[in-house]
Amino acid sequence: MQKLFIIIILFLGVFQHTVFAQEIVSDIPRSEYQRVEIINTSTNENGRVFYEAVKENGDIIDVDTFGEEITIGSTVFIEYFPQEDYFNYVTVDRSLPSLLLLILFVICILVLAGKKGLRSLFSLGLSFIFLFFGLIPLLLQGYNPLWTTLLFGLCILFVSIFITHGFNRQSFVSFIGSVSSIIIAVVLLQVAISMVPMSGLINDHIQFLNFELNDSLNLVSIVSAGIIIGILGVLDDITITQVAVVRELSSDKNISKKEIFKKALRVGRDHISSLVNTLVFAYIGATLPLIMFVTLLDIPFIVLIGQEFIFVEIIRSLVGAIALTIAVPVTTYLAVFIFLKTIGKDKKCLESACAHTHH
Repeated sequence: MQKLFIIIILFLGVFQHTVFAQEIVSDIPRSEYQRVEIINTSTNENGRVFYEAVKENGDIIDVDTFGEEITIGSTVFIEYFPQEDYFNYVTVDRSLPSLLLLILFVICILVLAGKKGLRSLFSLGLSFIFLFFGLIPLLLQGYNPLWTTLLFGLCILFVSIFITHGFNRQSFVSFIGSVSSIIIAVVLLQVAISMVPMSGLINDHIQFLNFELNDSLNLVSIVSAGIIIGILGVLDDITITQVAVVRELSSDKNISKKEIFKKALRVGRDHISSLVNTLVFAYIGATLPLIMFVTLLDIPFIVLIGQEFIFVEIIRSLVGAIALTIAVPVTTYLAVFIFLKTIGKDKKCLESACAHTHH
């Protein structure tokens, strides 16, 4: 409990620092976002459809959705520019289905995982605090994206592993294995990126970000940082599982360390096979429109993979898969040949606690 209290204090310190850090982007002109309700439609002499909407104060305004069809009664967001007294349509309010799915997600986690699920949700919330109130403001200030992301990535791993699975030796070994894999992933990224020239301008969002901040960001490092963030979540799963397998096998005193390592590694091979598929197809699913687009282009394959936006997706998938693959033998080796005795103590303590409660 004391360690958890210390972590919360550290988070509050990060929050206080980054609220101040966000002042650097406060100079960017901001408009007002308002929620309005669509009440009617109208068509001009050119056949273009406009929507009438009512604001919260009762004022009626015309909204041009630029061809997007909206049903009467829908709630939409508009952007208001006070200096020009101009309204611009932004998007439909889709917060309700998102909120309902979030509630269902939380219920499923709590029902199926119990207290550990609650700890997992808590660690997820703290990780988001680290990400949105720590990492992102520092990146906007111009701090080195790769090393800053590595530091916060380790903090997120620490929170995810130790709060979810407890402050024990099994979590400690899992954390070391995950850190090793992340460091290897960073090295691989640096090597891959240094071999070819890159601009980092792989999509409209990063180009707009670069424009807003007056070319002050290292865009290539920003892309690398995003790849590192994408690897973090799966490492927790695979390293914890490997240490748990070693712990269970170690209860048989007739099995040597070498045999434990071989058996645990066989389990890890099955696990990594499924996780690699999960990781690669998750990336493919996220970029499916892009894949459909490039399929239509009459470009030789060797030329196509030379395109920077395609190259980034390739190294994103491959570096993530390599990091996960390395995590299995590294974590298994640490658990078997270095921390086996201490991991066994966790199980003995658990069994002793259960026996005492039953008695």
